[in-house]
This record gives sequence, structure tokens and C-alpha cells, in this order.
Amino acid sequence: MTRDRFIQLLEKEQEGLLKFLLALCDGNHPEAEDLAQETSLKAYLSYRGYVERFKFSTWLYRIAYNSFIDHRRKKSFPTVPLEAGIHIESTERPGRNEFEGLYSAIEGLPLDEKTALLLFYMEDMKIIDIAIVMRKPTGTVKSYLSRGRNHLKEKLKDE
Repeated sequence: MTRDRFIQLLEKEQEGLLKFLLALCDGNHPEAEDLAQETSLKAYLSYRGYVERFKFSTWLYRIAYNSFIDHRRKKSFPTVPLEAGIHIESTERPGRNEFEGLYSAIEGLPLDEKTALLLFYMEDMKIIDIAIVMRKPTGTVKSYLSRGRNHLKEKLKDE
């Protein structure tokens, strides 16, 4: 893959990548942006190792997911409540609160369920691609999706 082709593919995935990381970070925009930049840098440094038999988005989201997991392991930081994050955001980025309800609904779900749901519904990834990103068997991903849906139903029913 050429450098120009890599940049073109990366630019195409930036919006979806940020939405995915923003949801994983429970709406913490600065944290999600930092992780998106870290993901882009890691991808750039290793783009020559990209195997084109996999979708570029799957490869990139795998890097993002690993970056998120590493970040959470390295740092123990307080999470910002969604309401506070929305309140302090400026208006220079229209549409970023588009998934506000989703952030609220998935807050507190186990990470594996949250990740599977986000990739399946927000990024329209196939189960096989989610399995690659999460390094889990497809049956496990299906289980995460099922359990996540059930948890969301219960949570939304209570509200």
C-alpha cells in the first residue's frame, strides 16, 4: 500500500473511528480525540504491514480497540459524567451529540458487550469483522451482542 492510499483510507474512516472511540469513552471527547490521534499514528507507523486481505477499517478499529484497552490499563482516571462533557463542549463541531442517547444507554455495560454493540450498530461491521477486531470467536461476539441487547432492553425499560 502506498502512503497516499493509506492517507486516503484513513481520512475516510476518521469520523466513524472517532464516534466509536467516543462511545467507548462514555462521551469523554478529549479522551476519544487523544485515542483517535494515537490510533492514527500507530496505523501510520505500521501501514506497510497492513495485509490487504482484511478490510482496512477492521485493521484500523483493531488498533483503536487495543489503544483503548492499553490506555485504560495504564491509567486509572475518573470518568466524566456524560452531562458534564456535553455541557462543556463548544459548538464548533456540529452533530457530535448525535449519539448522546446511545452513550447514556450503554454507559455501565461490560466493555465487551459495549464494543460489540458499537461496532455492529454504529459501524455496520459484520460479526466476522468484529471477531477480528476483538480477537474473539464469532460465537462469543454473537453472545456479547445478545447479552448487550438484553441489558439495554432492561435498562431502557427501567427508564
